[in-house]
Amino acid sequence: MGTQKWAFALALSLICGGVYAEAEFDFEELMNDVETKIQSVQNNIAAKDAATAATQAKELQEQFKLVEGFFQKRGDAPDAVHNSQEYQGKAQSIQSALAAGDLDGAAVAANDFSKQCRGACHDKYKPL
Repeated sequence: MGTQKWAFALALSLICGGVYAEAEFDFEELMNDVETKIQSVQNNIAAKDAATAATQAKELQEQFKLVEGFFQKRGDAPDAVHNSQEYQGKAQSIQSALAAGDLDGAAVAANDFSKQCRGACHDKYKPL
């Protein structure tokens, strides 16, 4: 019986911890990391380091899932939710091109991500 209580307490703390972590991420810090990371993706593609670029593109995709959730919870920014979903797709396009060995296609996709990102939300939602 004692083991079951500990297992339940551990599971509950992990579940609640995950919810708390999502609610408490620093939006500005995350967006700064996105800006740095897309530049790094572009540099790694230019250096023909597809593995690192793919890992970073996957991280960008995950970060934009957080951004999507952030704006969904706000409830007053359907365009930002839509943009977040588009950027998840752009990050996936980078990954797909890299997986196919298409460094030129990955470079084009990463460049598109970088150019579009700044204009899509920054003027409207920064600073929050």
